[in-house]
Amino acid sequence: MSSMDSGKRAEIDLNLSRFLELLPELMKDHADRVVLMRYGAVVGHFDTALDAQIAGNQQFQDRLFSIQHVQEVAEELGHFTHALYSG
Repeated sequence: MSSMDSGKRAEIDLNLSRFLELLPELMKDHADRVVLMRYGAVVGHFDTALDAQIAGNQQFQDRLFSIQHVQEVAEELGHFTHALYSG
């Protein structure tokens, strides 16, 4: 596994773990929205996954971020479930 793959996996794991910790609180104010995460922190709330992806691409040149749908039941968003990297 390359160092980029290792870094990407670490970002995915950190963001998912932190998202799950924050989910009860996020459900109170941001249910059915999408959060943009980086380094285990929520950095934005959006109406759609596409809006979150666009914001992430604009904010993070390395394109290393995650987006998650705030809902009680886990949803497989495919590519969007994982940190996005297009480098």
